[in-house]
Amino acid sequence: MNSLFLVAKETYLRQVKSWSFVFMVLSPFLMIFFSLGVGYLTGTSIGQGGQEIALISQDQSVQFAFKDVEGLTFDYTDETSAKKALKDEDLLGYLTVDVAEGQLRAVYHGNDLPNKEVDTAVQQILTTLQNQLNREQAQLTSQQQELLARIPDYQVDLEENKEYEKIGKFVLFFALTFLLYVLTMIYASTTAQEVASEKGTKIMEVIFSSVPASTYFYGRILGIFMVIATHLGIYALGGLGSYQFASLAMLSLQDNPIVHSILAGFDWFFIFFALFGLVLIVVIAALCGSLVVRQEDVNKAVQPVMYPIILGFIGSMSLGQQAQEHILIKLGSYIPLLSTFFMPIRIINGWASSVEAGISLLILIATTAGAIYFIGKSYAGLILQTDDIGLWKSLKKGLMMK
Repeated sequence: MNSLFLVAKETYLRQVKSWSFVFMVLSPFLMIFFSLGVGYLTGTSIGQGGQEIALISQDQSVQFAFKDVEGLTFDYTDETSAKKALKDEDLLGYLTVDVAEGQLRAVYHGNDLPNKEVDTAVQQILTTLQNQLNREQAQLTSQQQELLARIPDYQVDLEENKEYEKIGKFVLFFALTFLLYVLTMIYASTTAQEVASEKGTKIMEVIFSSVPASTYFYGRILGIFMVIATHLGIYALGGLGSYQFASLAMLSLQDNPIVHSILAGFDWFFIFFALFGLVLIVVIAALCGSLVVRQEDVNKAVQPVMYPIILGFIGSMSLGQQAQEHILIKLGSYIPLLSTFFMPIRIINGWASSVEAGISLLILIATTAGAIYFIGKSYAGLILQTDDIGLWKSLKKGLMMK
């Protein structure tokens, strides 16, 4: 038992102290902070001189109507100065507005088009001003003006927060699917490479002379299990901490219906499916890595474990967004490896109950435990054989040398 925990500890510390693990854990947070930083810099750049539009009009009512439009400046009183600022790229453009014989005439001059928000606001205000001029020229009575001001009574009756719930499910669906895909690919390839690098070395013979091969394998898997648990735990705590920090910084984040719908859609089953699904992937990848003689053959040997990952990813992406549950999603949610992708998607969409999720998780755990036990008993025969007889024959020979 001491040997088991010693191997697990050595495996765990070697993994978490590596720069590759640190970068793998931190990369999502770095991407998020980088995106937020770019968004902040982009947002702060709006409103600087080179992004503003000058409004030029001698009519006081026009200037008053546009005073609250963000992105407009009133620092230029004539077209000559605005044209010079545009040439010097101190302005994005300038807008001249004149009133002649009850008709508004607005002309925009610029190096580039204004953004959609400014353009929409300008057109709405121009329409409102023109309607006011039209009513003044028509000399309508107050009753006639009230009749012309009528608008249709249009109402939308939606179930409370239903639209936000749909957006939250969409965000959670894509985030979870991509995260599982990336993690399974990384851990599968990394484990296969490590096992292949150990195969056939004198070090393994020395280790197996003092530690049973099965104990060594179980210790390695336990260590990797702790690495994966640490990895997912950091993501869970990091996500919670980021949410709390953003709530303090933005104040209104806790009241954001989209954020609330994402948190409401999260289920702790996701963590357990990811954890045991990744461990099963690692176990099969270790088996594949133990079958090769040359390290350059690792990619070919690990292909059998890559196919279910790709199938689960593509299947969840294509079938998980349908309005109704597909029979393949339902069946796949009970098949180990595929269930890592399919069952969380069913939970997000409300297609699976807690009982169904629990049954699927038990099947996954039982399969993982069985694979660990079976491969552990044959690990010595798999890792110590060095005959280049092909993957299938190596598997058969290794399993017979228990």
